[in-house]
Amino acid sequence: MRIIHTPRPFKRKLLLALAACAVLAGATTAVVMAAQPSSRSSSAAHPHRGGLLASAAGYLGVTPAQLRSELRSGRSLAEIANATTGKSAAGLIAAVEAAQHAKLAALAASVPARVTAEVNAPRHRNRRLTAAAGYLGISAAQVRSELRSGHTLAQLAAASPGRSQAGLVEALVAARKTALAAEVAAGTITQAQANAIAGKLARRVTAQVTRVHHTHPASHKHAGASGT
Repeated sequence: MRIIHTPRPFKRKLLLALAACAVLAGATTAVVMAAQPSSRSSSAAHPHRGGLLASAAGYLGVTPAQLRSELRSGRSLAEIANATTGKSAAGLIAAVEAAQHAKLAALAASVPARVTAEVNAPRHRNRRLTAAAGYLGISAAQVRSELRSGHTLAQLAAASPGRSQAGLVEALVAARKTALAAEVAAGTITQAQANAIAGKLARRVTAQVTRVHHTHPASHKHAGASGT
């Protein structure tokens, strides 16, 4: 049976999310009640940064910058909440927990789509070979054999009636963009990441189709042995 491995970044994010669920309530209470250091310190010493800070600021009706300034004076989030009209430490804890739970719920909801996309997606090299074979009108096995014999994808396109290197590049770029769109839809990557990758596709694909893949491991080994 073939084992499908979930991508490491997504697996790490999911594990962190599950761990966060287990300690969310206690951790939130501890952060809200703790006084914040007034001196400059490392980012690791500031658990109020990021999402928690934004959630707390939203509940208190201030900007994250204003809240950060208050925290630097040595006051705790609980003290700030209790000193704010109509707010309280208990209300702040509930608001922050609700925001964190919402984020975790969104992550959990995306799990089926992400896993399905990962299971169904071909590996990047196989996807490129399949797209090239489709454009050239031959099988992926034939393309692989030609590449191993020392030909480039560009040479294969030039030798195929009605095909060209430019047309091959265009086909491969289109196939990769389609795959990127699917990854964005599945939540595997963001639209910004997809746009960044797409902007470099033409140059990268052009380099790939003109690259010689053929190597002679045995020949290199013999050459190295004869030279000693």
